[in-house]
Amino acid sequence: MITRSSKLLFCLLVLILVSSALAAQPRLAYIGMSALLPGSGELALGNTNRGVVLLTSEILAGYSFFKAGRDMELQKDAYKKYAQHYAGVSDNMPDRHYQVIQDYMSSEEFNDFQDMMARNYFYIYLGDEQAYLDYLQANTYTGEESWQWQSSMHFKDYRDMRRRHQRLKINHNLALGIMLLNRAISMVDTALLTRDMNLYATPLGLDGMMLSYEMRF
Repeated sequence: MITRSSKLLFCLLVLILVSSALAAQPRLAYIGMSALLPGSGELALGNTNRGVVLLTSEILAGYSFFKAGRDMELQKDAYKKYAQHYAGVSDNMPDRHYQVIQDYMSSEEFNDFQDMMARNYFYIYLGDEQAYLDYLQANTYTGEESWQWQSSMHFKDYRDMRRRHQRLKINHNLALGIMLLNRAISMVDTALLTRDMNLYATPLGLDGMMLSYEMRF
């Protein structure tokens, strides 16, 4: 049985091996620093301005990411409790269920719409009564899945709560995108700062000279 201490020891060994490999290759070490914490590679190389800008951006994006994630969970818990209290929704429903109750005042209204669509297609157009019944059984809500909003005001408040949750989700994904972009920019920037460059002159004929520029990656 793998214990928590065993996992911790394994992680420490991996970190030691990675650190040893990076120590043997300074250029990769700086790039690795930028991958872990954008701006750190630039700071280590003495490029303070770039390092501070990237590090500040990372801190702000990281704060936004974790705050939005926490707020998302709180908002999700809030709209679930609200639906349970004002629409009689069980608290163990899947996410899709909470989306449906955002669009219909009651399960009866939703079921009536499904019945109309299924009747027109399966029963009237195809003439397949069994397919009609199977569709209704799979796509309607009964029993503990049913709901009924107490008023249009509660229905509207719930929809507003769901919209706020969606905005938080967008902000959460945006912050993650910025964090990934920061790493990509910092890694490329550090790679350019640590490249090998040589500038040398060679004679060209009797009266000329040619400047040569060499860059090694």
